[in-house]
Amino acid sequence: MATLSLGSSGHEVRELQRRLTAVWVYDGRINGRYDEEVRDAVARYQSWRYIPGDPEGVYGPETRRILEESTPDI
Repeated sequence: MATLSLGSSGHEVRELQRRLTAVWVYDGRINGRYDEEVRDAVARYQSWRYIPGDPEGVYGPETRRILEESTPDI
């Protein structure tokens, strides 16, 4: 799985946006664009769940693992 960050786009970003919506940290459009709003939502989630290992606002392996465990039906 790829690390996603500001400027990423596509199917994986849409899935990320749906997962972030499911955990109530994102209420933006599901458009497949990793913009500032998505970055901020990822950073909020990382802070809320105390996720070490990934840079703030970057959807890396640790953030992905924890978010996917929290949203298995997405």
